[in-house]
Amino acid sequence: MKDEQLLAQLKKRDRNALKSVYKQYKVEFFKFASRYTNDESLLEDVFQDAIIVLYENALAGKLDQLKSTLKTYLFGTGKFMLFKHFRDSKKQVYTDEEYNFDQYEQAVIQDVSSDEGPSDYQKLLLANFKRLGDKCREVLELFYLQNLKLDEIMTQQGYENKNVVKSQKSRCLKSLRDLIQRQNG
Repeated sequence: MKDEQLLAQLKKRDRNALKSVYKQYKVEFFKFASRYTNDESLLEDVFQDAIIVLYENALAGKLDQLKSTLKTYLFGTGKFMLFKHFRDSKKQVYTDEEYNFDQYEQAVIQDVSSDEGPSDYQKLLLANFKRLGDKCREVLELFYLQNLKLDEIMTQQGYENKNVVKSQKSRCLKSLRDLIQRQNG
């Protein structure tokens, strides 16, 4: 079943759609998340919590304009919850040698486990990011948060060419910097 159909059914509180998402992604999620921990009960809890978040956000209409796949959203939510659990419990995450983490993943785990919440600048950045127009927020989210390339953003958002996307991104960053400077000023 396609993501759009699943989301439509979830919005109608269709329990079969929820079961379908659960069954379709559970094994794959466990394989994905086992890179971070081998605690089966923790993985089960995190997966169930991520499913609940997906369901509640679908009901609330927050996924109507979802730019990623349902799977990517679910796995990203689960990964965030898992990292939050590690940070909150200050648990030791398995080392590079034990689970062959790449340097980026290791850095993220270290950041999450030592994170004390957003800094004042990060709060300022987020507040001003929310003040940007929809198009700017979308382009910046796709580029910086979802790590899409300019070509991918061009295709997904219907821009004429890569240079238009590049210019749009540049203008949006300048607008964000200007907002921050005015508020900091």
